[in-house]
Amino acid sequence: PLCTGMSVALVLAALRDGLPASSQRTEQRRDVVLWSRIDQKSCYKAVLSAGLECIVIPTTTCEDSDEVTTDLDAMEQSLEKYRGRVLAVISTTSCFAPRVPDRVDEIAKLCAREENRGVAHVINHAYGLQCGTTCKLINRACVVGRVDAIICSTD
Repeated sequence: PLCTGMSVALVLAALRDGLPASSQRTEQRRDVVLWSRIDQKSCYKAVLSAGLECIVIPTTTCEDSDEVTTDLDAMEQSLEKYRGRVLAVISTTSCFAPRVPDRVDEIAKLCAREENRGVAHVINHAYGLQCGTTCKLINRACVVGRVDAIICSTD
């Protein structure tokens, strides 16, 4: 068993080291991770520990409530801006209010697009196993798009 941050760092290192040798020798390396912002530093520090650059994607407020959620437009713009350099996107399902789970199904669809080929999707699902609704959302993400790793804890 490992803490969430170390698990994220090891998953990112495995993704980075699993790239074909030809892609690691090109001028444009996959050294960027897009992270949908939450107010915890564990994932951010994990990205840096893996020797990668972390681009923090801002969140947005829902129009009909005070919930803070994924800014899919900003995510898509960052995928375009860093095209060819993005190793992975990290999304999060369990966080503190007013932040709600990332729209992991929509992020999975973004990562599965042809123009984003090679962009892994890592879901930080720490402390989320007890929530059936969130688990169903992750199952949906696995069906409709790309999910490479799900990081869970059992405490």
